Amino acid sequence: MALITLNSYKRDIKKFGFDKKRQLKLKNKIETIAENPYPKSVGGLGETLKGGLKGLLKFRFDNHYRVVYQLVVVDKKMKVLIVGIRVDGDVYNQVSKRL
Repeated sequence: MALITLNSYKRDIKKFGFDKKRQLKLKNKIETIAENPYPKSVGGLGETLKGGLKGLLKFRFDNHYRVVYQLVVVDKKMKVLIVGIRVDGDVYNQVSKRL
């Protein structure tokens, strides 16, 4: 599946100060998820979100970080919306602003 990252994705990475090794690890994880980005309920690797973020998916990175993404099935694309720390749900509040 094709992968789309927004400019905000690059800002997220810069904000957390990921070194090159960690950036590569995140890139590899995103590429692995992109191979089968569908929800776990249908055999994919993504976890579905609920409530106001229904229709979006996420995966965990290094326990503290969440990567939230959107599938555009018609175009077969995985659109990475945000990389953030799950602190009091802040990453989920921020992603709703990027939609």
